[in-house]
Amino acid sequence: MAHNPLQLVINSYKQPINSLSTMNRTPLEGAVEQIAKRLGYSFFAAQDDYMSQLVSCYPAAWLAPLKLHEIDGRQHGRISYDLTLHLMCLGTKLTVAQRTQAFADMESQLLSLFAELSLSPTVIAVTALEITPRTFAFTTHGELSQTATARIITFF
Repeated sequence: MAHNPLQLVINSYKQPINSLSTMNRTPLEGAVEQIAKRLGYSFFAAQDDYMSQLVSCYPAAWLAPLKLHEIDGRQHGRISYDLTLHLMCLGTKLTVAQRTQAFADMESQLLSLFAELSLSPTVIAVTALEITPRTFAFTTHGELSQTATARIITFF
């Protein structure tokens, strides 16, 4: 009895792929954590709603949950994530010059962080990087913050 090639293809696509959901997410989050800690930041990862409750020491790095943007391929291919990272430092009682320097330092550290992240084994590229100084504090501590967003393209 001959098998219909189309039916074989359809059946193979019905098979679940369990490894795609966390294959690149977990190492990517771990890489961001390691780099942030190496730069001297306390690291936190959760939804932004919890920031004021969890951040207790500075400087701090806050990774929002990664957003899966796109998957190309089935067993081999690319996964793109949208990543949002906040860097924070104490900002109370700083002069205008000190605040300007703090923003410049955080911007430089974010650029270094994403440059190092681009060298991670599964990362193909870091694209659409935007760094925005925040005009408000996320917590009641009066911190200064910079928010970086980027699309991270990985392969599996």
